[in-house]
Amino acid sequence: MAIELTEPTRGTSWPVLRHQRIGELAQLAIVRTEQRDRLRKNPSTNVLEKIQNGIKADGSPKYRQELVVHGVVVSSNMQVKAGDDFVTPPAGDRVRLILKGKGFGEWIEARKAHRGGRMVVGDTVLVSTTHAQRYDHDGAPKGERLTTQAEVDSIPRGVTVGLYGPLELVEGNDPKWIAAAEGHYKADEAARLERSAIPLESVAAGARSWEEDF
Repeated sequence: MAIELTEPTRGTSWPVLRHQRIGELAQLAIVRTEQRDRLRKNPSTNVLEKIQNGIKADGSPKYRQELVVHGVVVSSNMQVKAGDDFVTPPAGDRVRLILKGKGFGEWIEARKAHRGGRMVVGDTVLVSTTHAQRYDHDGAPKGERLTTQAEVDSIPRGVTVGLYGPLELVEGNDPKWIAAAEGHYKADEAARLERSAIPLESVAAGARSWEEDF
């Protein structure tokens, strides 16, 4: 029976796939997703802070969001950072894909058309790198999109450039990768339950304290 994706649990930090070269493609069997506040480093304090994005109706601040997609690599020539190096994760490795801004918006739109918004563990996400965009010092887009790696390689050092590509959601149909994703999902759930469990020593101590009040 398919496992429906629910809200996430935090645990082990897995390597993150990164857009680096035009022509990359990654296919992941989805384990779970988690939505969280986006953070950026304050240059004056060197501390990570939430990025405010308006005010809620009750007067409390809203913050920009990002989506973390946990998945098992089915195939990929997109890389992750391992220490100081970038490496291509082999099939079967656990990785993360972090979607923010336009990427998060594409996920939302893709999900609307995907099984009526319902997702299950083992569904597939496809991401690719198809173009790049230069930015000025204020973070505004500068010039036209770049669609070849040669154009990207010719950008002078010191110029900010972002690489992007489309995202697609597909129903999982390979039992091998569905089983792999479900195995990781179940391990995550077991770890969550273990973290939330109350040690027997704490329960016993609480009972003794309660009894001492009488």
